[in-house]
Amino acid sequence: MIKFIENYFAHSDERGSIKGLFNFGTWEEGNLITSNAGTIRGGHYHKGTNELFIILDGRIEITTKELGGDKEVVSVVTTGDVFFIEPNIVHTFKCIEDSRWINVLSKKMEQVSPDFYRE
Repeated sequence: MIKFIENYFAHSDERGSIKGLFNFGTWEEGNLITSNAGTIRGGHYHKGTNELFIILDGRIEITTKELGGDKEVVSVVTTGDVFFIEPNIVHTFKCIEDSRWINVLSKKMEQVSPDFYRE
């Protein structure tokens, strides 16, 4: 349900390091999200929007399932994880620790008619 993305490039020297986080897709919107420990976000799906997530800080339990399905998959992500969620996957984030992440969308979330649905 969650597709973890490996770094496509990495380089280190005396100055520090560079890691390639992702090198695919067409993206229209990016957001920085902060959440306190114990809070829950999500519980929704998108019909046509792909989402990419980059965890900056924290630890989050993510429950996913296919739209209309019964089987839930629970994953725990932490600082540095990069992953991808496709359309029609219901996803819920429970923050185990104070957390910050970047959320990148393949389609801009329109205010009038957002691609945002509850099961």
